[in-house]
Amino acid sequence: MAKARQKSVAPSRPRGRRSKDMPDGRQALLAAATHAFACHGFDGADLRSFAADAKVSANLVRVHFGNKAALWEACLDRVVAVGLPAMAGVQKIACDSARPLSERLCAVISEIAHFYAANPDVRDFVVRHASEAPERAVLVSDRLLRPAYATVRELFSAGIEAGIIRSPHPALFFALLNAALNQPPAFPMLLNRIAPEIDPETSRELLIETTIATFLHLP
Repeated sequence: MAKARQKSVAPSRPRGRRSKDMPDGRQALLAAATHAFACHGFDGADLRSFAADAKVSANLVRVHFGNKAALWEACLDRVVAVGLPAMAGVQKIACDSARPLSERLCAVISEIAHFYAANPDVRDFVVRHASEAPERAVLVSDRLLRPAYATVRELFSAGIEAGIIRSPHPALFFALLNAALNQPPAFPMLLNRIAPEIDPETSRELLIETTIATFLHLP
């Protein structure tokens, strides 16, 4: 009797495993979770939804992180990792005593604005979780807000002393500046709707120029 031909069947890809041309599942999940936590907060972020956005199985949350709280902390680690090089860049500008004080202040404002524009999820994650549950707010403040403020505190103090910044305390100027520069991704479109003559392509640079002109009293 002739042996029955065995069908050649390609092995199925294990659940949660990704093909070589796709991003690593853990990193994809972290990116999707960071976005979800930034947009919806801790309670509003749905595990299954952002797992679907990352194109991974929802059980990868348990496999890689254990639970939602641990995943949130991993997202904070990711946000810190993105923010640290930017803070180092700002500090380098702030400490460059070879440049005039006014020039350093302008450059720092521009650097912060460009970072926010390039990293909306980082910006929104910090803003949302710095004011949510106290335990998460403390982590965000200690790991991001305080270090970010430390990079510019002396520069802003020097600006106040020179009369370029009119504020009783550098922390107040830091908070006001970040609020002004912290515009949503849709900012260019929204601005264009109320002022069609402003080209969306140039609106962020115009925001930087306006912030500098408004906040700094330059000679």
